[in-house]
Amino acid sequence: MKSFYRKPGRMSKMNTRSILNVALVVLLLSAVSMSVAEEGTWTRKADMPTARLSLSTSVVNGKIYAIGGSRSLYLRALAAVEEYDPATDTWNRKADMPSVSYMHAAAVVNGKIYIIGGGTAPKVTVSTMLEYDPARDTWTNKADMPSARAFLSACVVNGKIYAIGGASTFSTALRTVEEYDPATDTWIRKANMPTARACLSTSVVNGKIYAIGGGWHNALSALEEYDPVTDTWARKVNMPIAGKLASTSAVNGRVYAIGGATGGFGPVSSAVHEYDPATDTWTKKADMLTARWFLSTCVVDGKIYAIGGERGYDQGAIATVEAYDTGLTASQPDFNGDGLVNIKDLHRLIESWEQDDPFVDIAPPPFGDGIVDALDLELLMSYWEQPFDDPTLIAHWALDETEGTVAYDGAGMNDAFVMGGAAWQSSGGQVDGALHLDGIDGCAVAGPVLNPADGPFSALAWIQGGEPGQVVISQLNGFDWLGIDLSSGGLMTELCFLGRGGGPLQSETVVTDGMWHRVGLVWDGASRILYVDDIQVAEDIQDGLESSTGGLYLGTGKLMAPGTYFSGLIDDIRIYNRAISP
Repeated sequence: MKSFYRKPGRMSKMNTRSILNVALVVLLLSAVSMSVAEEGTWTRKADMPTARLSLSTSVVNGKIYAIGGSRSLYLRALAAVEEYDPATDTWNRKADMPSVSYMHAAAVVNGKIYIIGGGTAPKVTVSTMLEYDPARDTWTNKADMPSARAFLSACVVNGKIYAIGGASTFSTALRTVEEYDPATDTWIRKANMPTARACLSTSVVNGKIYAIGGGWHNALSALEEYDPVTDTWARKVNMPIAGKLASTSAVNGRVYAIGGATGGFGPVSSAVHEYDPATDTWTKKADMLTARWFLSTCVVDGKIYAIGGERGYDQGAIATVEAYDTGLTASQPDFNGDGLVNIKDLHRLIESWEQDDPFVDIAPPPFGDGIVDALDLELLMSYWEQPFDDPTLIAHWALDETEGTVAYDGAGMNDAFVMGGAAWQSSGGQVDGALHLDGIDGCAVAGPVLNPADGPFSALAWIQGGEPGQVVISQLNGFDWLGIDLSSGGLMTELCFLGRGGGPLQSETVVTDGMWHRVGLVWDGASRILYVDDIQVAEDIQDGLESSTGGLYLGTGKLMAPGTYFSGLIDDIRIYNRAISP
């Protein structure tokens, strides 16, 4: 099997300056502006074994720990601890808390979970601090918080825990901020939050804490930023709608506020709003599947998990778990996804010079620093003219073999079986060799790579030749992903949602002229986009894509019907589990 990864080299300071000077000249000559669509998708997961609201969730070593909570607003708290493994979508019971608790806060430091304050029964608040060690499944008592309170929130910055807001008597909201140092098991008082509130949520981005929403008798839209270094607060732009008893989580430098109630006792919301601290702006995102408040959220591998809560006032706890894929991924230096870092990627970086473009802002890894500048240029050049190993590339058939019946998958485990009138061409491909197909029965067959209904993905290939009606990539028991329109010879896809508005997407760009063309289909979670030679040639909006888990056919249609077999050369087929911008 061919290896596609080499360790990046270093570039000298002289070369950095030289390339930067050239880049700036090109920038002045370029007026191209590009943007990246960012869509989010929700997926239902296995229910929690114990339905509950007012719980906390924390992540240690990729596992989620759901702790405490209550079955109803007016019932005694629970001591239950359950561990969720997102990789297997399964739950396991762990050691109960030594004392019951709900409406508490939780934080993680050095692999230990800290449960802070909360209540044990209606109108009973506590100052208890408990430490849970998931590795040993054991609990330890720690120094009590100075202020007994419930409905508070907590965050971690530089190994210190900040307990923020809440209510001490179930009648008065607080501005209190207290800092806990796990290393010394001590608490100290910090600057009060400007707005007294309980039922808030907090998240951390770049060392700053963002206190969002909350309230007490009414819901608030206030957003305030706390800097632990200076112990100061600053007011930021309000949420688009007021919300309390929502939950927030941070992914890739952005904060997502999820669910909650827009008034004192409702209505309960399914809304998701994304806050970007770099621009101090809010953006509406895809709604959660289940409207709820009193829920808890946490992040594993870039996905937000919304767990538990209640659908409405005094309706009782739910066990629902839903995962949200923000659509944001760490940027890679191979911006156009062709497997090589070269002048095309440099041009893409130049187009976003001194802008906040998350797709191109790659330095410092993994998610950049909010501006495209010399740091990003230097990292890009360290990979110059080298093949790049992209973790989102889940299948790659280079088609450079010279003999045998196997087309090796250089990115995964889906080696394809070559059959019929297919022959290896050792040279003359777009990238080294290629696979020549006879248009009669030559093709390659691979196992399942992805389900189009699961989320964003991209499929790209180089082709030369072909006739109307022939297919480049299709899926068994599914659709033709990339093909040639029967009447015009233009690139098309029939991959769609079997509902209102579903149907093929066709372009007017002819690809049967005997020249090499790079063809691509990108699904970003909301739109189908067709590309020819890295230029967008067609786009539409779909409600979703039909589910299909079959294997892939390379060079023939989904039914292997006569007339769908490709005649010509196919080279370098790539499948990504993200939406890329060729």
